Amino acid sequence: MSATTHEGHHVNRAALQQFAESAMAGRLAACPACPGGQYHVDRARMPGTWCAMYAKHVRYWTTGAPQFTVFAKGNIKLPFYAFSAMPGLTCPGAGACLAFCYSYRAWRYPAAFYRQLENTLMLRSDEGREIIAMAWEALPYGTTVRLYVDGDFADDSVLRYWFALMANRPDLAVYGYSKSWALFLGYAATGDAWPTNYTLNLSSGSIYGTAMRSRMAALPITRGEFVALPVANKMPNRRQASAAWATWAASLKATGKTAGIAKSFVCPGRCGDCLPNGEHACGSDRFKDITVLIGIH
Repeated sequence: MSATTHEGHHVNRAALQQFAESAMAGRLAACPACPGGQYHVDRARMPGTWCAMYAKHVRYWTTGAPQFTVFAKGNIKLPFYAFSAMPGLTCPGAGACLAFCYSYRAWRYPAAFYRQLENTLMLRSDEGREIIAMAWEALPYGTTVRLYVDGDFADDSVLRYWFALMANRPDLAVYGYSKSWALFLGYAATGDAWPTNYTLNLSSGSIYGTAMRSRMAALPITRGEFVALPVANKMPNRRQASAAWATWAASLKATGKTAGIAKSFVCPGRCGDCLPNGEHACGSDRFKDITVLIGIH
């Protein structure tokens, strides 16, 4: 993955990964050098460029105040409020999924990368967690929140932090996907209460095997699995080509049956558009134990 902004500044995934690792490790007394180098003050005045977003991130390092929205309000594919962190670097259970992780595609956009990074850094300090908590409390009453879009629960303290926030806002409908299964099972062993407003989807591609997956499936917060399967062709747009989409979806369901998945539902690609009235399968109790399928190509 690489991205070239209109000022000719070239950034690739390796440079961004190194930048994020340096920032998270705290090895430097100041913000690491602009990923990809070639930082120019003039280019920092050009909205949307890597230099401009880097300049904003430097302000975060110097002031402690976030420069990007903590909870992003959704778009056509995800109409809910959403929280993101760094993919891979916050995913202790990630395995084969790293080969097809869609989160890295967001690194084409400087603001998305820096939002992920700042949220990750804030989760690692008491001051940062307080900022996130204030943003959480400011979310509209009764809204839906996806946690996480990118990244995952990095450790037990992060898991407990989110569970405490959920308990303080039982009006929020929170859902997400995770491969940090060891953290959830460790929490289960303590006997502490689960949040009543969180729906967990077990996403495929983890480092764990079927035995742990079975234990995760038995947790009271677990809806079911979200499984990525290989497909030959890119998913058609369900609204623009309904017949083609139906054929594609049937093929994916057949692939799922071959893999031993008896009951499944094919994700159409838009989180607020898969069911009537804005309901979504991944957060619905009606889809308990029904595997949601998505295609990878």
